Amino acid sequence: MVLVGEGIRLEPLSQEHAQGLYSRGRFEPDWAYMPRACFVDAADVRHWIDEAHATPGHVAFAIVESARGRVAGSTRYLNIRPAHRSLEIGWTWLGQDYQRTAVNTEAKLLLMTHAFERLGCIRVEFKTDARNARSQQALERIGARREGVLRNHMIVQGGYRRDSVFFSVTEEEWPEVKQRLRDMCRR
Repeated sequence: MVLVGEGIRLEPLSQEHAQGLYSRGRFEPDWAYMPRACFVDAADVRHWIDEAHATPGHVAFAIVESARGRVAGSTRYLNIRPAHRSLEIGWTWLGQDYQRTAVNTEAKLLLMTHAFERLGCIRVEFKTDARNARSQQALERIGARREGVLRNHMIVQGGYRRDSVFFSVTEEEWPEVKQRLRDMCRR
């Protein structure tokens, strides 16, 4: 499944994206709040792609800039729970050239539209490191609601015990959030 927007498309993550991901994913500070550190070499990226495919309940995408065909980053559906009609959007990261642009906003719009309008979700959730104020502000800006903090939720790079802040959007909130995302993409 390829999700196509105005400026980007989300393609199923494959080894064909490895070089582009490596080019964008080597800047260590970009990975500070991710469960793992930045890519160290091309083999590391290939292994990461294989892990993404092998992880149950994950559907991974490459974020590709449509005009130039350049890989901008990656994102995933995870914690997919069909019986509860919900899933999480996460593992999202972008290379330096694409940060603070409409790329992440459009990726969220595409993923959430597919989740609510095609998969029939009643809830889409997000989680972020409690230290990552920028991510929390971005989620609040799109209209996701902060639900709470799970303390010592994950052990991440360096053995750090991460507290995770959870956010969600429900199907009742989706029409307003969708309009907000569309408006943000136009700016």
